[in-house]
Amino acid sequence: MSFRGLLLGLFAVPVVVGAYFLTEAATAGGTPQCDGIIEEYEDAERSGPMKPGETCDLYDFTDGRSAGTRTYEQQRKAQEEGAADDYRAGGWWLAYGVAGLAAVTVHLGLRRGRG
Repeated sequence: MSFRGLLLGLFAVPVVVGAYFLTEAATAGGTPQCDGIIEEYEDAERSGPMKPGETCDLYDFTDGRSAGTRTYEQQRKAQEEGAADDYRAGGWWLAYGVAGLAAVTVHLGLRRGRG
């Protein structure tokens, strides 16, 4: 494998990571998702999509304790902020990867063309 191929491969990874973050943010649904336990669901425990008026118990499954609760509105706002963070991170990763790919292609391509 050539040095140019190695660099292209290394800069392709941030492009893929950036695309993943941007896809995750773009496909985040508008309905809040409770990863813990929804408290207002009669006697049964469930996770998943929340309805207005429900409260999500943010259960920490690693140590078996509650990590607090969030209302429907709080969970929706937390997910919107998470999506905004994913857009920001994905944009930076993608920009870094594309800039690196362009630099490697142009710089090493020009040097190779002169030789």
